[in-house]
Amino acid sequence: MTLMAAFRLEAGRDGEQLAITDVVGVWQGSDGGRLTLRSDGSANLERVTRPGPECGQSTDAAGRSYTGPATWVFDTYPDENPGVRFDYQGPATAKPCKVYLVVSHQQDGTRGFLPQDPPGVRYVRSAGQES
Repeated sequence: MTLMAAFRLEAGRDGEQLAITDVVGVWQGSDGGRLTLRSDGSANLERVTRPGPECGQSTDAAGRSYTGPATWVFDTYPDENPGVRFDYQGPATAKPCKVYLVVSHQQDGTRGFLPQDPPGVRYVRSAGQES
């Protein structure tokens, strides 16, 4: 029981809790982005909008997304519901970059969004393979 508590996040406005089983799987973005979260804390990000130049990357339109490996941990983006934070090194300068996925449970499934994405972009999780 104690071990499971270590894998839960209790945060957010309504005391919402997330467990590994709530986030592991493939998240498909309405803009073509894709997040693959594995139970070991590793992840792959595909075509994810970068949070900005603070992680040492150019801001030109051609380089505004990231594809590559990352790690993830439970975290809460300020003023949002609980979710996960992805950490990776910026490809140009190897400076640390952080991307947040805010998660919400809805009747038709688990959904999320990346705060740095344009308005209206949403991610939907399929709990299938962690590949």
